Amino acid sequence: MRNALVPPRFMMEIQPNSEKTLHSKLRALPPRKLDRLVASVNAVSARRHFFYKDKDNHPAGMVPVVFDKATLSKVQAVARAVYRFQLKAPELYRSDHKGFAGLVQLERRTKAWFERAPAGRGGGELLNRPDFGFEMRAGRITPVLFELNSLMLGGIYIQAVALEIISRCVLPGLGVKPGSMGLKTSPDLLVYLKRWLLDCRRRAGMEQGGGIGFLETLPPGGGFSELPRIAKFFSDAGIRGGHGDARDLELRKGRVCLRGMPVDYVYRDFSFEDSGGPENRRMRLFRRLWEEGRVVPGWPAEFDQKGILECFTSEEFDPLFTRTEARLLREHVPWTRVLTERKTKDERGKRVDLAEHTLKDRESLVIKPSWSSGGDGILIGKKIKPERWRKKVEEAVAHPGAFSVQAYVDAPPRPSAYLREGKLNLKDCRYTLGAFYDGKEFGYHLRMSPKDIVNVAQGGALTPIYIAS
Repeated sequence: MRNALVPPRFMMEIQPNSEKTLHSKLRALPPRKLDRLVASVNAVSARRHFFYKDKDNHPAGMVPVVFDKATLSKVQAVARAVYRFQLKAPELYRSDHKGFAGLVQLERRTKAWFERAPAGRGGGELLNRPDFGFEMRAGRITPVLFELNSLMLGGIYIQAVALEIISRCVLPGLGVKPGSMGLKTSPDLLVYLKRWLLDCRRRAGMEQGGGIGFLETLPPGGGFSELPRIAKFFSDAGIRGGHGDARDLELRKGRVCLRGMPVDYVYRDFSFEDSGGPENRRMRLFRRLWEEGRVVPGWPAEFDQKGILECFTSEEFDPLFTRTEARLLREHVPWTRVLTERKTKDERGKRVDLAEHTLKDRESLVIKPSWSSGGDGILIGKKIKPERWRKKVEEAVAHPGAFSVQAYVDAPPRPSAYLREGKLNLKDCRYTLGAFYDGKEFGYHLRMSPKDIVNVAQGGALTPIYIAS
């Protein structure tokens, strides 16, 4: 069901022939074969616990999204520049370089940890996931970075299962072998995570036979989490893995343990803001591991607020990048400013009052909360009434650092197919690409949605990408 408003040239540009062929094959399946294909996907979902919030099967793409190497090379170049900058963020914050501490603020409890519990060895370890949208410029598709994610990354387990669904169910069901269409699968993110964590543990000198703890700060009654399945993957691979709340670590015979398992290294899937502060007695053993350099990711991961994108689009921070990096970021990062009452340069380089400019140019801007996830709290100026926009600007001015304003990126949709709540959806969707990067290698996952805000929580689905060779 192609959106008539989307120019055919755009479709040709962003949708390689192999992907269009797969869509055609899916649409041409007789009802009985389509039912069998859907049933096989549901069977794999059930067997692999591929659930969304422990309820229904996770919304999953039914056709892989294909990217060409040239587009991915641009994504990779941006991700490398951003990664190198984020490693510097803790020191930029301490020195308040060019007002950095005001742009990329730490929340109260996180700031307390930062001041009282500096990391030991390995404190700079970082696994980043910049998220990209796609915009049509001068007849060509251009990746556009719109936010960073370094904590509570999400999608690692479900992307790996989505890759299995496409490779073992969908493509065989369509009578296709990836190699016959010149397609290369993207990395399995579970394998990717295992390699990164073992490398980090080795650099920290912590190969002592203990397990790896996958920690979060669970709400009362628990909640949806990928971590139990990730921990099981590690255990199945011969590396003891355990899952639990960071506040439930205990000391047994002088060793830190998680549910009886000795832990020598920890992956934290939570922000310090959710931990209760460094003086919280229930966090004392986690703090011990942290100060011994036995926890990843390190401090750079805490600096992924929306406001950090101002550093990529402001001349004030250009000296921290190479000339090539600065040009690259100008091309692929939308104009972003932390929304406060101040003077700054607008998208065209003109000096403006930021609050007034945000009110005046509502239809070309987006306001985003600094710390939220899941698409919550995002306001698209052209989609809401002026009075609601004004109230949000007033709220932002009253709470400096809590919101950012960003140039709106209108990513045209492309034909898509996905299962959600047992039903096949053939809709035009917008996509966002998450590019995992650890300073060495890349991994990917992709979300799609028929709505303006692309997020599974906002009605979308997740699918793996394939690379056109």
